[in-house]
Amino acid sequence: MVNFLLDADETILDFIRSSKESLAYAMREAGVPYKEDDFAAYKRINDGVWRDYERGRLTKQALMRERFTRFFDFLRVGADADKVNGIYFEKLCRTGYLLDGAREFLDALKERGRVLLITNGTPAAQYGRLASVGLDGFFDGIYISDEIGYKKPDVRFFAYLLEREKIGRENCLVIGDSLSSDIAGANNAGIRCIWYNPSGRAAEGAAPDYTAKSYREILRLADEWSARG
Repeated sequence: MVNFLLDADETILDFIRSSKESLAYAMREAGVPYKEDDFAAYKRINDGVWRDYERGRLTKQALMRERFTRFFDFLRVGADADKVNGIYFEKLCRTGYLLDGAREFLDALKERGRVLLITNGTPAAQYGRLASVGLDGFFDGIYISDEIGYKKPDVRFFAYLLEREKIGRENCLVIGDSLSSDIAGANNAGIRCIWYNPSGRAAEGAAPDYTAKSYREILRLADEWSARG
């Protein structure tokens, strides 16, 4: 049986849209000056603290505070980082969107094997957004770093999944958009992987076995991989 280890955010879930809406709402509710153009700075900062989290430099709790502390420093405003993060996170948990074509892709992938979701996201946000887009109950398994104690790209994240599912790495294929967590994690665990790279970026810091710019291409590559046995 083929097992697809599928990332969530920016692979099937439109995290950027959810984050953008949630940030605007939180800033408005907290009375902090904010312009739509400021989201680019927030995203850059948030991406950076998530990379620090993946490398073990920040805990999840520190990540949530630090992203807003740095953002408010950038904006040069005085605001309560914990308060704004709380408003943002509560909104984020209820604000889920699928990327264009993701639902059809998921259905097609499910026809080809078992689909296991693998994510470093916070449980409340991931379960909440999956439910809001009708995907609660869809996956054959959901593995969230906070729940199992290890995060991608730590090899122990994947070892835990393989042991829990009683499957071999040779029967698994990782699919994700992040070089630093999905692809590096697959490399560490010795699992084949497809890098979902719709923007055509250069691969740096990790070595995808396959690269796909579209869901259709992912399915084609998955079929080729399955056919090789």
